Amino acid sequence: MEFFRFSDHGACVAFLSRELKRLIAKEHLANIALLTPDEGLADVYFDGLLSAEVPDVRRVRNQKFAFRAGIDVVPAGEIKGLEFDYVVIVEAAARHYPDTAHHRRLLHVAGTRAVHQLWLTSVGTPSSILPKTTDD
Repeated sequence: MEFFRFSDHGACVAFLSRELKRLIAKEHLANIALLTPDEGLADVYFDGLLSAEVPDVRRVRNQKFAFRAGIDVVPAGEIKGLEFDYVVIVEAAARHYPDTAHHRRLLHVAGTRAVHQLWLTSVGTPSSILPKTTDD
């Protein structure tokens, strides 16, 4: 698990674009989930990755997954019961994941979908649900 903090969504999109291109080049058969807290941020990140020409990016709506290699951008609430090689939880921030039973379950489900690696990003203050790191 790795955690990355950013000053704004543009910086996060730029970082993810670069890193996801590298990952896809290295592991072209990987299926990757980019999980957002809501539909609006799913659209923002999908549009950003498309603009950066990240290959094989799909915006999943109503749980209509392609079940093939590439990147599925989808709200975290739509992935229960699925697994992905890599998972990126976008905006694991206090604003989107307050310390409630519902949000704890949602982050738990999202975080346990990764087979190989989990990345978390945050613009602003990380959620208090997340474990503290030595940087905090």
